Amino acid sequence: MKYIDVFRTSDRNEHSIIKNLFDDEQLDYRSYGEATDNATNIGALGNDGLRIEVAESDREKATEIIKRSGFLGQSHNISKPKRTKPQVGKWVFVLLAALVVLIAIIFFVWFMSGN
Repeated sequence: MKYIDVFRTSDRNEHSIIKNLFDDEQLDYRSYGEATDNATNIGALGNDGLRIEVAESDREKATEIIKRSGFLGQSHNISKPKRTKPQVGKWVFVLLAALVVLIAIIFFVWFMSGN
């Protein structure tokens, strides 16, 4: 049986509520990220967050339950997490600028010493 992502969050309360609603409706689902969440106590942010997969045949029913609960937002109903490039360009520029200034000061002191 194929399972698909229908809910993803970093809030363990939302995750628990959705799981409870799925249990009430007797939906076949799988839950991921709870062990990491309990170990790190930061909402499993180091991984893909807390997520729930349902059987492909139950997708419509699961989506309806999530919509009724009011938790369907931008961060939910994601098939795969988006990978973003790290924002290191600004820090590299600042570091290189500081290095250039340091080298300029060294040359200035060296040439002005008069030896």
